[in-house]
Amino acid sequence: MPAVLILEYLDRYFIMEIMNNLFITIGNIVLCVAASLNAQRLFKDHRAPAVGIFLVACSAALAVLPSTPWSAPLQADMQWVAEVLSPAMVSFGFLWLSDDHSTAYTLLTGSALLSMLADWLSRHGLAVMSRCMAMSSLSCSLTVCLFAGNTLGILGSVALSVPALVALNSASPLVSPAAAGGLLKLGLIAVMTVGCWAIRRALEMYVQDLKRWDRSNILT
Repeated sequence: MPAVLILEYLDRYFIMEIMNNLFITIGNIVLCVAASLNAQRLFKDHRAPAVGIFLVACSAALAVLPSTPWSAPLQADMQWVAEVLSPAMVSFGFLWLSDDHSTAYTLLTGSALLSMLADWLSRHGLAVMSRCMAMSSLSCSLTVCLFAGNTLGILGSVALSVPALVALNSASPLVSPAAAGGLLKLGLIAVMTVGCWAIRRALEMYVQDLKRWDRSNILT
């Protein structure tokens, strides 16, 4: 009798594990498609944010691919790079539109240097620097969006920064496999999907607002 109960438990566990992995895979596919489409629509007028969102698409695509002993470290590294660079590139776009070019270049240079020097830092040092970079990118975007009254920009900036802020370790992928439970992974995927759309709409609205303000200044 105990053996039967153990077998039933194992069957339920494996079924739940399979369903969990299936839902996460479907979510990553949806995120990849959504991020790619939003990046394509942004590329003409907002190159840096478009590249940042495209990195999200690449990270989601990597998460769908089967993980092997030789490919797993590469997948984790590539996804971590996207996790660091995507919010920075989106912030670069907002800062550039607000004519704060020096801060934009500083933020982008800092994120690029962190990506290149990651192997030289200790695990703890990399975790601290990753969170500092995420907070810097988020604070820059929030500052611009708050002054401009751009609600979607605030939503999208927070959404893109969530994975870096909740990751359990510095080298976690965009949707961390070490996250506690499948619901959190699916939640992060959903947040990122909404964030990509919100960033695109926020940048389009911000450009329209800038044009309207310019026309108002000319008339006055």
